Amino acid sequence: MLPERIDRSRPLSLYIHVPFCRAKCDYCAFYSVPRSRVDDDIVKRYMDILISEIRALSTDWGKPFRTIFIGGGNPGILGYDRLRMILEEACRNGMAKECTIEINPENVTEEILTLSPFLTRVSVGIQSMDRDTLRTLGRNANILDNERALSLLSSSPFAFNADIMTAVPGSGVETTEEDIKKIASFDPDHISLYCLTFEEGTPLIERARPIGEEGERAALIASWRLLKELGYSHYEVSNFARDGKECLHNKVYWSLGQYIGFGPGAESSIGYSEAVSMKEPETIEEYIRKPKLTCFNLTREETEEEVLLTSLRTIYGIDKGEYSKRFGKDFDALYSERISALDPDCYIDSPDRFSLTEEGFLKLDRIILEMAMAL
Repeated sequence: MLPERIDRSRPLSLYIHVPFCRAKCDYCAFYSVPRSRVDDDIVKRYMDILISEIRALSTDWGKPFRTIFIGGGNPGILGYDRLRMILEEACRNGMAKECTIEINPENVTEEILTLSPFLTRVSVGIQSMDRDTLRTLGRNANILDNERALSLLSSSPFAFNADIMTAVPGSGVETTEEDIKKIASFDPDHISLYCLTFEEGTPLIERARPIGEEGERAALIASWRLLKELGYSHYEVSNFARDGKECLHNKVYWSLGQYIGFGPGAESSIGYSEAVSMKEPETIEEYIRKPKLTCFNLTREETEEEVLLTSLRTIYGIDKGEYSKRFGKDFDALYSERISALDPDCYIDSPDRFSLTEEGFLKLDRIILEMAMAL
């Protein structure tokens, strides 16, 4: 089951994609299918295949996964009995250091507490506490659903994360600031703040237009300032957390650690100096017909570029010693000329580490492109 190039000396995380939802939100480009369009037999076959994949991987790996993340879609659509089955199988070698379920507000009920033997974290997609904004986004949940979910999770034993969407047409900076204040009043451990992305093929792009780069910049700067005033540390471009409550699973992604994904469209990455990227079949039909991890071997230079793309999203940036160990190259010798061309307000360059400031986060794509030219 385990690919040959996996590094057994390094931890391994597990991602599980649940492709079902009640109805796709108007902005969503992730692969998902409304549950009403899928018969029970397909769900059963999906579960059977998923459990068998997890079991085979667990048997080969032989030790606990570092982190587990069940995302979607909306995993809550499966029901808590099925989610418990998945978690029991994923934890057969022992508990992960962090185990997270992503869930929509309308599916958060007290039954989630039955998962407490395995679950440590819940990520709930609130997006907004404003009625008009929710309508623009085409969300299934309403304000009462959001409030009920936040209230239940605030008194649960789980760490919990709330997602917020900003730069939504028709909603100004003030709307996002009110969203942040209302959601923060429930004291989530972690808040993710995303700019609305307009994706081709989504209903939203047919009836609305982006607010523009300057509008997005204003929304982000104001929101970042407020979140920090409320006690949240800005540890990744789109993520804020109370002290010690950062999402460990996402840190695996951002350090280009090892993780394997199961379920339609799920992606994986293993290896160290030359990573292997893998992907499951794109659709539920293909997945239940023949699940298969298609492998793409990355060169060392491509792996280096992936490290730039992921690590520079965080305040931790790139550890120069780790970079040298991983790629056999001196970071300063490779990138110093490119770094000298950057705006000094965009980065922090110490003998041990290179990272971006918030101003650098705002120019992230341009900075990565500039640095990648050194490869």
